[in-house]
Amino acid sequence: MKLNDIYTVDDHELGAEVRIRDGNGRLTPLYVKCKGMDSVSYRKQLKVQKRKYQEALLQNQDLDEDVFVIEALVESIIGWRGTDEKYSKKLCQELLEKAPFVRDQVDAFMSDRANFTKAKRKK
Repeated sequence: MKLNDIYTVDDHELGAEVRIRDGNGRLTPLYVKCKGMDSVSYRKQLKVQKRKYQEALLQNQDLDEDVFVIEALVESIIGWRGTDEKYSKKLCQELLEKAPFVRDQVDAFMSDRANFTKAKRKK
């Protein structure tokens, strides 16, 4: 075995697609492409959030955890297909805010490292 056989950053940075279900659990034609939790950009966003969290604690301020999740997901989502609406970070944020079930699906998908491995993508 070589060490690079278990490296995950590059695969997570390339991203993978998750097919979105609607609020009733039915499959939609929408596929969201996102980077995985081992990607450089996702980990960078977590560092930004950690700093914000520490600053808020020092200033005794409340933080909205949903905002943190949405910010991290917006930075990790790199596109979509199955809709006539062109991907943009602004529209992505709106989708995640107004369709929490999409946010939950993308978050769960990103958290499963197997979704980003080469073996998984070949299926």
